[in-house]
Amino acid sequence: MIKSGITRKTILLSAILLATCFLLTGCGRNNAFDGTRTSSETQFRMEYSILDKEESAELKLTEGDQIQVHMSHTTGNVDVTVGRDGEEPIYKGTGQENADFILTVPETGGYLISVTGHRAKGEISCTCIPLKEDNR
Repeated sequence: MIKSGITRKTILLSAILLATCFLLTGCGRNNAFDGTRTSSETQFRMEYSILDKEESAELKLTEGDQIQVHMSHTTGNVDVTVGRDGEEPIYKGTGQENADFILTVPETGGYLISVTGHRAKGEISCTCIPLKEDNR
């Protein structure tokens, strides 16, 4: 009787230990970034060997400006959203790997660039191309 009690305790303790190890293994994995990140009012750029989290920046843009977007990844993919707070985004892409495109800014204001990596390695840049006026 004592022998089976010890076995039950051993099994229970082993199960608790395994569950704890399993839970702790997941901690910290969803918030990883190793690389460089720069941003200003007109540019957002990241190069990374690990991106497994969300990074964002706000660009101050004028109606008619364009945003040149370049994404290049060797591993993983990213979700990208470009838009004004509280409004429908002007761009939303999920599972992006490699792309080059231009977005036209519909109205003046701050535009949030949000990039969420999924075990990604690579780079992304979003650069403002200012509207050219004929009188300048």
